[in-house]
Amino acid sequence: MRRISICLLLIVLGITSACYAQNRSYKYQYRMVRLDSTYDAKLNPALSKYLERHKARLDKKMSEVIGYCAVTMNVASPQSPLSDLLTEWLLKDGPAAINQPPCDLSILNFGGIRTNLQAGEVTVGDMFKISPFDNYLTVVSIKGSELKKAVYRFRLDRLMAASAGMQVFYKNNTPYRIVIQNKDLEDDKIYRLITLNFISDGGDHILSDVNFENKEYSMVVFRDFLIDEVKKMTKEGKSVSNGFAQ
Repeated sequence: MRRISICLLLIVLGITSACYAQNRSYKYQYRMVRLDSTYDAKLNPALSKYLERHKARLDKKMSEVIGYCAVTMNVASPQSPLSDLLTEWLLKDGPAAINQPPCDLSILNFGGIRTNLQAGEVTVGDMFKISPFDNYLTVVSIKGSELKKAVYRFRLDRLMAASAGMQVFYKNNTPYRIVIQNKDLEDDKIYRLITLNFISDGGDHILSDVNFENKEYSMVVFRDFLIDEVKKMTKEGKSVSNGFAQ
């Protein structure tokens, strides 16, 4: 996994105030501190103390147990237990989570599902590992002919997208038939697709150069949606892998 360098803008030095009536004026100085392998805590004791305090709070939140997974669920193209689970959750419960009517299909990018879900207790941190990006649930209305244009660019040996509600049939590595909700795709029909803003905006070239009839963004982060789904299954007394036993 690539090392991520976090730059923290620290405003701590030389605060000088002068009070005139009820007005206050301040002078600020700042410097950039790179929090990576080069960071030396001994050189920044005040900052280190601040970071440790917040790290403890973050670690406590990330280690919160929200569910249980009976079997390890891997992610792999063109199909895998974890990608199937997440796309099914998105299709089944995603529209209601953003106050939208039901959709016909869902699409996620394999690159956005960053790791497997291991058997055992499921924590908030596990969901951050699976979906570390702040992508938002988005619903698009798309004509069948436009959806076909996108799907027909897929190749089975380098498939970038996972889906639920849609079946794609391949011959010699190339799509030749698309079935949505158990019916052959109709060129003139308008389909409702729930996905992520990253994908609807052309990410991974899955829906790039495709015309939409409508696009509706939400403020619901996909990762938060997944956390709620895990909690919902736990409340129902179910393992996250319920129905996906291997």
